[in-house]
Amino acid sequence: MKLVLEDCEQSLTTQDLQDLEEQLGRPLPDSFKQYYLQYNGGFLPEDGEGNALIVGGFDSIRYGELPAEKLYADLLESFAELELLFPFAYDQGGNCFLLSLKPSTDYGRIYIWLMDLQELAFVIDSFDDFLIYLQS
Repeated sequence: MKLVLEDCEQSLTTQDLQDLEEQLGRPLPDSFKQYYLQYNGGFLPEDGEGNALIVGGFDSIRYGELPAEKLYADLLESFAELELLFPFAYDQGGNCFLLSLKPSTDYGRIYIWLMDLQELAFVIDSFDDFLIYLQS
């Protein structure tokens, strides 16, 4: 079963994602791109049970009030250590889930930036695992 998001922004094209990769100077994981081609940001359906990671929603790319690439630029202004950690989702407390684009064994891993503590914490090994975990 695929994790479906509601209230998504305007759909992305492959060119939109290529432009983002060029802007970031790094490739995005294929599973991330495929997911965002289907769901450009949005919210998990309300089922009354919540979700394991307390995800508030997914950030959109290119469209919407605060697209992920703008959020990324804003984060880097204050926290240079978040370079190559791309925001894609947030929890209900305003913390950011980040996708590592670092050219190492860290590539593709998911972290959370704890805003109040200004601390980075490891969450899970991949975007696919993140989606699977949200469904459990």
